[in-house]
Amino acid sequence: MLSDKHERENIKNALQLVNISDSQKRVIDLRLESLLDTYSYRSKCYSITFFSLRIMVTVGSLIVPALLSIQSPTSTNIQLYWTVWAISLCVTISNGCMTLLKVDKKYYNLNTSYQHFISETWQFIELSGKYSGYYTPGQQPTHENQYVYFCSILEKIQMKTIEDEFYKITEHNPVKTTPTTDSLIPPTPLQIVVDQKYPTLVNGETSPLPTTTIRKFSESVEGSGTNVNDKE
Repeated sequence: MLSDKHERENIKNALQLVNISDSQKRVIDLRLESLLDTYSYRSKCYSITFFSLRIMVTVGSLIVPALLSIQSPTSTNIQLYWTVWAISLCVTISNGCMTLLKVDKKYYNLNTSYQHFISETWQFIELSGKYSGYYTPGQQPTHENQYVYFCSILEKIQMKTIEDEFYKITEHNPVKTTPTTDSLIPPTPLQIVVDQKYPTLVNGETSPLPTTTIRKFSESVEGSGTNVNDKE
């Protein structure tokens, strides 16, 4: 609770230092605060539920055989009998609730999305990762020209979580503006040049490039005056 509160305060203070308009700061503050509040509350609720049910299933599965082993076959202990029956019932109900409500899946998805929001926000503030010029090759990355991409990523994370939890929405977009696959590893600004010149790599082929291809690509980059350090 305390670390989460400090993290939220640090993000809010850092956003005030970002060089964008007041209206854009207000939009980010409202949207981001709403998302963090929602995911923080839901992740904590599912965390409590997840660990409570898992502890009940794990501990109960160990107690039941132990109690049955101490019962004598010639004597009937009514209290021990009903105790074992109650524990077995709790274990079965807990396991059934986890499977029916998919508590474990929602626990992992919500906590991952919550941390993803925080990571994306810090990357935008620091102009690092994909906000270091990947979306705007040839331009100096600033908070002003990376603002729309940051807002878009926030909504994509939100929609991905909704699709995982409810129903997948397919959107037809013939124009490719982003990589075909999402990765937790931020791409470099030069990656968009590689995707455009060698689309076979984007389509999933993992075979290494021949030496001649690498030489031609290096010569084309040098001939066009592309400087990786300038973009980064």
